[in-house]
Amino acid sequence: MNTGQPPTADLREYYRRLMNSTQWLDVGMCWTAVVPDDGRALTLDQVAVRLAGNTPYRLHEPAPLKAIGPPEQDAYPVLIDWYGSTTVLFEWDYLGTSPTVLQRLSQGARVYSAWWNVNANNLLSFAAGGEHVLAIDALFPGQQEDHAGLARWPELQAMTDFFAEPAPEDLDEDEDEDDLDGRADYDWRAAFLAVIDRTTGARLTGEWLKQPHPYVTVRMPDAIR
Repeated sequence: MNTGQPPTADLREYYRRLMNSTQWLDVGMCWTAVVPDDGRALTLDQVAVRLAGNTPYRLHEPAPLKAIGPPEQDAYPVLIDWYGSTTVLFEWDYLGTSPTVLQRLSQGARVYSAWWNVNANNLLSFAAGGEHVLAIDALFPGQQEDHAGLARWPELQAMTDFFAEPAPEDLDEDEDEDDLDGRADYDWRAAFLAVIDRTTGARLTGEWLKQPHPYVTVRMPDAIR
């Protein structure tokens, strides 16, 4: 039984307010934080190469979100910026969930990614040292023991209310277990962003979303291969 406030309670409330004040975030986004093992921030070129792999890309001057056109398969934009040595990436789709891209980004680094779309498809992902360690669906997260790499993300492991409660021993065969764990009211979007914030110190803010940032465009179908 989970008791008390989760360790990310204050951060979750912050992100709930951000979602309420920036409602288009609910429609879909991907927020990725790359933390280098040696404490030296990746350069813009290094980030672009890791995103694109061995495929073409273009670097662009800083621009605000509203000045960047809708994503296209052949010119898919990813905004890039830094919190100290941590690189943050913002996009409207799922490049930051691709195991191939996460493996490239995590060479000599740890990478944390939160993604969802308008249909509530979602993933919370973690990669380290070129290995894709975790990818968890917040609507069906399973229990902690279902995720072999969870100990490598201690901040998420500590957030026990994120995971499903063990099924009651007296569960009736005709009852839907998913209806019993209360996840319908669980604010998983805020939980995603809160645990990445707590882990990396990189915070998504309303101001950040309005400010200009450099960005790279890649060919989406090629970059995820």
